[in-house]
Amino acid sequence: MEAEWLAEGVLPQSGWTRVPGEGIGEPEKWFQSEITRIRSWWGEEAWGPGVEAAIRDALTDAVAKAAELGTLSVMLHWPLDVPVPSRVRIVLAAGAPLDASGWRDAGFDVDEYPGAALGPGLKCVALREETINGADLQLFTAVYAFGDESGSVLVIAEAGSQEVFQLTMAGLPVLLSTLRITEPNGEQFAADPIPAVTRKPTDEWESISNA
Repeated sequence: MEAEWLAEGVLPQSGWTRVPGEGIGEPEKWFQSEITRIRSWWGEEAWGPGVEAAIRDALTDAVAKAAELGTLSVMLHWPLDVPVPSRVRIVLAAGAPLDASGWRDAGFDVDEYPGAALGPGLKCVALREETINGADLQLFTAVYAFGDESGSVLVIAEAGSQEVFQLTMAGLPVLLSTLRITEPNGEQFAADPIPAVTRKPTDEWESISNA
């Protein structure tokens, strides 16, 4: 179903990779092109041993995510000259959208997010601690949730570094203020109002400043 939907938006700044989905064509050619592009951003002084392999691993994982059911778009953000990106996904979620209490019950801090082109939404942020390959890791996650009677559009940002996560979050309002979702019938997705959320002064500031 997601192949019939279209997500379009402006990436916030340089340092972003837009990951192709099913139309990747020749994967190896795309990998090499993207690695070369990232290397040109960082310069030779940042290109130490193992950097290219780490970038390739991140790109490979992102391509796999882009092929998952319900995924409209996947992007990687490289805010620092190190191979530790954040990942941003735009996905469709079927069923009744979660309200603010549902996201809070799932462990998220929840605020209203009024600054998106899709309409009113929720900004849900959480920190999880997981053990991966024997290492204890902190995983930072933000979900911008927009719903109507047919389901939800979720913009999900994930990072394993707090600094990388914060830098990505600072740029996301640019994407959210331009993001438009076209449904299979050609109509633009428009989020319904969010019930039971109290606006805060920072919500109004975000709406005005795109912060």
